[in-house]
Amino acid sequence: MNFDPIQIKNFKCFDDEGCVIENLREINIIIGKNNSGKSSLIEIIKFLSTKDKTFFKNKRNGKTPELIISHKIKKELISKAFPQSTSGGLIGMNHYLYGLTFENSILKYSLNENGQKKFTGLDKEYISEASRYFDNYVSKLTNQIENKTFSHLSAERDILPEKSNSELVITTTGIGATNLVQQIINRDVYNSDLVEKTLLKELNTIVNPDINFSRILVQQNEEKTWEIYFENIEDGRIPLSKMGSGVKTVFLVLILLYVKPVIDKKSIKDHVFALEELENNLHPSLQRRLYYYLYEFSNKNKCIFFLTTHSNIVIDLFNSIETSQIFHINKIKGKTKINAIINQSDFKKILDDLEVKASDILQSNGIIWVEGPSDRTYINRWISLIDDNLIEGYHYSIMFYGGRLLSNLSFDYDIINDELIPLLKLNRNSFVIMDRDGKTITTKLNNTKTRIQTEIGDNSVWITKGREIENYLSNECVINWLKDKYDVKGKFENEINTKLEDNISKLPKTEKLKYNLNKNKFASEIIEFFKVEYLDYLDLNSNLLSLVKNIKNWNKI
Repeated sequence: MNFDPIQIKNFKCFDDEGCVIENLREINIIIGKNNSGKSSLIEIIKFLSTKDKTFFKNKRNGKTPELIISHKIKKELISKAFPQSTSGGLIGMNHYLYGLTFENSILKYSLNENGQKKFTGLDKEYISEASRYFDNYVSKLTNQIENKTFSHLSAERDILPEKSNSELVITTTGIGATNLVQQIINRDVYNSDLVEKTLLKELNTIVNPDINFSRILVQQNEEKTWEIYFENIEDGRIPLSKMGSGVKTVFLVLILLYVKPVIDKKSIKDHVFALEELENNLHPSLQRRLYYYLYEFSNKNKCIFFLTTHSNIVIDLFNSIETSQIFHINKIKGKTKINAIINQSDFKKILDDLEVKASDILQSNGIIWVEGPSDRTYINRWISLIDDNLIEGYHYSIMFYGGRLLSNLSFDYDIINDELIPLLKLNRNSFVIMDRDGKTITTKLNNTKTRIQTEIGDNSVWITKGREIENYLSNECVINWLKDKYDVKGKFENEINTKLEDNISKLPKTEKLKYNLNKNKFASEIIEFFKVEYLDYLDLNSNLLSLVKNIKNWNKI
């Protein structure tokens, strides 16, 4: 999804200088200290979705809130806004052709309290007579959040027994959830399977293996108050009000995801979900499962999430997911700023802001050690071809040992040597991938590689059959890459010990294409042309299956 940047002014913590939120995606993680402005940003998203007029009552220093959106002008909308049969006037030329001169220019418009759009300017000069056409253009714009159903769950929430009520609503704190569930189960106008089967199945998907519920039901006491109960084999029937807040949070989320769209009579994809601090009172393992579930739900249903959090576990997970964006809200010299996190130094600032110590960060489920960034690119692509449900940052992490640095690493605690780093102290679940580096497959491994292989075990090490990992790239894959990206034609040698750069250098028009000088760039291009059938090459498939088996064992899946 492509979202237009939004400038926020004079709303609560956002002053008249304002700040811009951009790079919104399907899943948007909002991180910051308490009172930094996370909930204020959620209110802005709510207004963009619902046009709730109360938004404009939150004046700052007597000034009315402003939302200014920047939009790159598109050719298809120009034809709808500028008349193709009109010429002359101050514009002079054909008005449609004049409009085309602004294609890809940045247009700005504001939203008033009625949700109406008003053209406010361009990044280039324009004739005043054209303002009416730009107003017309703006009227035809819609953003991906506009006119969506807004579903909000606040950080303070609970599920309690409730009396029956014909009004099927649920508040941000969970009030109405019990009534909603009992109405779905007991009224014949609804399908009780939505709760008794769908919610039960999805709840178990998240809470397993810690617990497995066999039934969800509601019962009424003498005071005519309804209570939700969960049943499981070990504990029998338990009232939800007596259970931990973690299960309540998961159940509330599922009600928003599955029940509320049915009540709203709206498709899930037409919803914006704003969920605040779900990690409160959740065990780290349950956090991971819940947030990963939301990722899969968003990916499947194409809906939009805004998640506020203080959890480093959430940062770790969504850092590596392309459909997510992490936003850091903080105050700099008294001014609230929003930064889209795009590099590792930004992540360090987040952890510093949240005062996360190294000892607070739980280990990854397992680490794959590779020589460098290009190896990571290939490995991630190959893992996805075997099992695209495995995600870096959630099921495994990849770290670099940097070639010659391997001689200073050890996987054996019994080796006491100041020059050796016991990597298993970083994580007991490790898998090492090493280039053979020999001229042929019969070349004897050096002492360092032999030692590492002995220490970590044959099932946790992969030494390339060819000279280096690039030798797993089939001729067809590399040829297709060169043809498509660099218009190069030619044939490759078949020897597995031939270096990729040597092969490239023998082709015409490649004197400037030096693979080893920019490995990661070229690797990112090459993987676009790698197909699942190319895995059956040398010992690539067998080693990948071993690696994936290790990853699944680390994650107990």
